Amino acid sequence: MFWKKNAKETADACVWFSYAVMLPDIDEDDKEVTVIGNMIIKNTGTSILNNPMICIRIKSPENVRLGGKIGSVTHTALMIDGTNSEAWHYFHENWKEQAEKTGEHWLKPNRLQKLEPGENLTFENELRIPTTKKEKFVLIEGFFYSDEIKNGIGTLNNISINL
Repeated sequence: MFWKKNAKETADACVWFSYAVMLPDIDEDDKEVTVIGNMIIKNTGTSILNNPMICIRIKSPENVRLGGKIGSVTHTALMIDGTNSEAWHYFHENWKEQAEKTGEHWLKPNRLQKLEPGENLTFENELRIPTTKKEKFVLIEGFFYSDEIKNGIGTLNNISINL
């Protein structure tokens, strides 16, 4: 008689950026590079990922603005946008100072508390980078965390902009 071994539960995810870069028109007064995209998290493990959170780190953060469906748990500036995507919120009280100092934006989804195996979670975002920055190189990195993945998983790709 053969005994079936119970398969060990695994906590794993695949995380990546999907994005487009839009350059300013030559005759525009405001010279900004705009990056519109998504940070996508796919649960590739066999266990549920509880309390998902992300970190988007911007190197060098000077004058770079991160936007998207970001607000409080109950209100988001883009609440009615016609899509069915998740809204997010900063979960540190001093998030603005932290983002300016370290370039790190720590976010959690407003509603989703667990990511089932095979499911995706998306953070829709927009970055505005002035071409007048002192530092002419901007690197955007992404990281995913959950109760089961405490050390985090980095995105498969980063976003690199040379101004």
